Amino acid sequence: MKKLLCSLALAGLLAGLNVYAAGNRQPATAGGPQVINFWYNNTGEEAKVYEQAIAAYNASQSTYRVEGLSVNDQQKLIVAMSGNDAPDVVQGSNSQIISYQANGLLTGLKSFIDREKFDTAIYSDKSIEANTINGELFALPLTGYTIQLFYNKDLLSGAGFSEPPQTVEEMYDMAVAATKLDADGNIDILGYPLFPLASARQELIYAFGGRWWSRDGKTLTPQDQGVLDSLTYNVRYRNQYGIEKVQAFVATANTNRYTEKDMFFAGKQLFRLDGSWLPTMMAGFNATVNYGIALIPGTKAHPELQGISRFETNSIFIPVTAVRKEGAWDFAKWLTGPAGAKIIDAGTGNLPALKSLYTDADILAKPGFPEFIEALKLEKGIQYALISDFNEYISMLNEYLDYVYSGQQTPEAAMAALANRVRNLK
Repeated sequence: MKKLLCSLALAGLLAGLNVYAAGNRQPATAGGPQVINFWYNNTGEEAKVYEQAIAAYNASQSTYRVEGLSVNDQQKLIVAMSGNDAPDVVQGSNSQIISYQANGLLTGLKSFIDREKFDTAIYSDKSIEANTINGELFALPLTGYTIQLFYNKDLLSGAGFSEPPQTVEEMYDMAVAATKLDADGNIDILGYPLFPLASARQELIYAFGGRWWSRDGKTLTPQDQGVLDSLTYNVRYRNQYGIEKVQAFVATANTNRYTEKDMFFAGKQLFRLDGSWLPTMMAGFNATVNYGIALIPGTKAHPELQGISRFETNSIFIPVTAVRKEGAWDFAKWLTGPAGAKIIDAGTGNLPALKSLYTDADILAKPGFPEFIEALKLEKGIQYALISDFNEYISMLNEYLDYVYSGQQTPEAAMAALANRVRNLK
């Protein structure tokens, strides 16, 4: 269920592709429903959920018969979409959709939407934005995805606080008050949410009003003042408790992430920026940590930033080389509509993109979902940058963050150097 901030580098994969001919297509039976081939990237129990949804769609009408296939080999999918044997409809992340369309692999949905006067307002604004490129929608959103603030109630109370922070300044003060060292000076309780690293790179930056790219997603902005402000707090905490000590805690936390020894599950983190799947994981590992969920705080100067986070989707799209596009469109509408989306969201434990499911009792019954849906309603999600060299930018960004975290460079020097290196990225 978790996702990382990344997109696929397609240029190398697309170079010199041969026509894909795996024989996945099956002709429709004469006089029977037309077969629609649907590829999804889920496996195991989640694949069973997709097959359940496919069966429900097939039972709901007789014009089409969808046949599903679990394909999590992205190169196989790219080759198929670049050749003569593409699936008719595909499930993937909006980051993949951005990459695919940069290489002209997707069918725009405008003609379908205009013809039917299809109301895209049934989905959240951010989920539509996430799948829109240069003004055109290229996929229908199936699930939503955001990050919010988990906190250990007992650690917070022990530090003298009764409520989660409303501002990042308060969060820092609470973090310092709650941080504990062992007899050797090693960090036993981590107060400030420096782990997971992806959340420190994203949500902590956004909470300060920082942006790694402009609002239109086309200009890179590593020297944004909010970026520098966030990194200053990050470095201040590391210096106070020892850069090597913090690095050691984070390294151990990363090794044990999402296991029974996860630092938050074990009561070793005051704050954790993470996703809606965390409560289910904690229950699965019988964790007894007394936790709460709150909106990510804004700053004193910008309280309107409360709840800001990355936003991503799982979506349904039609390859430009698909043959049975009408059937693909019909299935995409159904799967992302009330009947199909509920099966997928409830079965896989993902947040909905369909607004009508925000009040669905079965969806709200899932641990943590009420709090996360309240965050989704704010429509404050940060979208992916719309650049072809996105992967390269993230790689460089991580390199310079390492320089900052290790004390080799100040935030100002590191971000200035990064800005110089990324000037020619497109």
